[in-house]
Amino acid sequence: MRRSAARHTSRTTGPTGTRRARALALIALVSILPLVLASCGEPEPVDRRIMLIGIDGLEWDLMKPLIDEERLPAFARLLEEGTWGEVHSLDVLESPVIWTSIGTGKVPEKHGVLGFVKHGDRHEQTPVTRNVRRVKTVWEILGENGASVGVIGWLATWPATPVNGYLVSNYFVFEQPPESGRTSAITFPEGLSEDLSRFVVREDDVDDSRAAEFTGEEVPHEGPERVKFDALKGFIASDETIRRTGLHLGGAMPVDFFTVYLRAVDSPCHIFWVDSFPESGQGATAESIELFGEVIPRYYEYMDEVLADFLELADENTTVIVTSDHGFEGPERVGDAYHLGIRMHDPTGFIAFAGKDIVAGGELADASVLDITPTILALMGMPVADDMDGRVLAEAIDPSFLRAHPVTTVDTYEDGDGDISGESDEEPIESPLDDEVREQLRSLGYIE
Repeated sequence: MRRSAARHTSRTTGPTGTRRARALALIALVSILPLVLASCGEPEPVDRRIMLIGIDGLEWDLMKPLIDEERLPAFARLLEEGTWGEVHSLDVLESPVIWTSIGTGKVPEKHGVLGFVKHGDRHEQTPVTRNVRRVKTVWEILGENGASVGVIGWLATWPATPVNGYLVSNYFVFEQPPESGRTSAITFPEGLSEDLSRFVVREDDVDDSRAAEFTGEEVPHEGPERVKFDALKGFIASDETIRRTGLHLGGAMPVDFFTVYLRAVDSPCHIFWVDSFPESGQGATAESIELFGEVIPRYYEYMDEVLADFLELADENTTVIVTSDHGFEGPERVGDAYHLGIRMHDPTGFIAFAGKDIVAGGELADASVLDITPTILALMGMPVADDMDGRVLAEAIDPSFLRAHPVTTVDTYEDGDGDISGESDEEPIESPLDDEVREQLRSLGYIE
C-alpha cells in the first residue's frame, strides 16, 4: 500500500454533491427539531452506557483501502451499523490540545492546554499536566450529575484527581523510576495503580517475534533499522498496556461512561511513513522500505483487533463512539527540506457512532472534534452548556430519541464566572517521568 505526499483534494468516499446537500439539509432539520420540542416538558431519564474510544491519528485515506480489502472488519462493522464521517480538527494540531477539546467541547483558548509542553517561568519544556486545564471534562460533568465514569490513558490527565469511578492517567504507560519511587497520583483511586501493574507491558516485554509480525517476520539486529524496530516495540508496549488495562477495568468495573485513549497509529505513522510511502519524502533506504513498508497498514489491522476487543464489552444498552484527533499526511516540503513532527498531522480525522439510538448507515458531513462532548451530554439526557463551542451531532441520533429527549441547554457547568481566555496561568507539575516524556516527544519530532 503506497500513498503520495500530496493531500487529496477530494475524498475517496463520503457525502459529495447532492449527497452532501441532502446531508446538510438533514442536519438543519434535525438540529431545529430539539429546539421546537424543548418546551414540551422535562425529558425522560436516559438509561444508557457510553463507550468512547480514542485512537490517535486515524486517517480515512489509509483506512478505506484496508476496509475495501476486508482487512479491518471491526471498523467496517461500525460503518455498516452506525453513522460515521470525517471529523474536523483544530488549527493547532498538537494532540493534548485536541484531546482536551474533545473531552471538554471547548476551544483551547478556553480550556488552557495549548501544547505538548509549556514554557513556564521556572522551567522550559515541561510536559503539560492536568492542572493546566481550567475547565471541566465530560467525565467530570457526568460524574457530578450521578453517572459513574471510567477514564483510561487520556492525555494531560496526570496527576489523577477524584472522579465518580476510576481514572488511569496518561503517565501509567511510562516507566516508573525506581530510584525515586512510584510517581504519585498515577491513578484514582491511588491504590488502583498497584493493582493494575500486572497489565503493564514494557518495551523489553515485547518479543522480537511479536514486533516482527509488523515487518513480515524480519528482525534487524543493528544499525538504524534496529533503532526503529525497537521504537515499534515501544509503541506496541504502550498500546498493549492500555488494551489490557482497559479490557480488565471495562469488564470488572462497568460504568455509565467508559473511555480509553490509545497512542495507536499516530506514532508508527511518524516513524515509518516514508518507508511506506517513499515518494513522500527523503530518508528511506531500500532496506528500510523492504523491512518497514507494511508497518502502518499492519498497525491499522492491530488497532482493528483492539477495537473488536472493546466492542465485546458493549451490550444492547451501549452507544459506542470511536474518534481520532487528526489525520495524517506526508512530510511537508519547504524548499529542499522536509518537515516532520506536527507538520505531518492533517486537520481531518475519523469519527463513528454505533449502538443504541444511533442511525444505521448514516454519514456525517460536518463533524468537529468540538461536537463530541455536547453529543455525549445529549445522549445521556443532560443539557449542553452554552459556553461549549461544539454542537450536538443530531444527524447521528435516532429521531425518536430526540423526540423523547429534546436537547436542552444550561449556561455553564463551570464554577465561577467563566470569564477565561488565553493560556492557563498554572505551571505544569514536574515529575520524575519528565525526561522520558520529553524523549518520546523528541523521537516523534514534536519538540527539539
